[in-house]
Amino acid sequence: MVSVLLDAEESTMEFIDLESELHEHVEGEFDCYVVVFSIDDRNTFDRGVDILYSLRHEKHIGSAMILVGNKSDLVRTRIIQPEEAKPVAVQYDCKFIETSTVLNMNIDELLVGILKQIRLKHKQERRERLCGTDVSCINKSRTLLTKLFGKNALSKSCDNLYVL
Repeated sequence: MVSVLLDAEESTMEFIDLESELHEHVEGEFDCYVVVFSIDDRNTFDRGVDILYSLRHEKHIGSAMILVGNKSDLVRTRIIQPEEAKPVAVQYDCKFIETSTVLNMNIDELLVGILKQIRLKHKQERRERLCGTDVSCINKSRTLLTKLFGKNALSKSCDNLYVL
């Protein structure tokens, strides 16, 4: 468990390793999925892409998702470039960040970003329930068009963990 302070509100987050044999019995949808790959290992990246595909298209999970490229300190052995990972994040409607646990680089940003994504998704779900499906469809169309063509399109990229 990890405590994170965001917007003057402390939250405790619990992380479950779904790949672990200890948690095979864990079922259901979680608030956020963090899919981690090693930037120096093509197999972990490919497995991460498969997991994102499965979550979005086979299980139809609508939770927040963050794709994490770990070991960014291994510059000389890097195989997966950010230019390859970012389009995957965009394709599966998730965020992307690179970290280095060895150097403690972007770890705090990731933890705060996870919590922010969870809160934003919950806020969006509440708004959709209150407004109904017709308004929800209009808002989704507007959001898609805004992402593609206009206002603040850059700030809503897969790099920004503080916006949906």
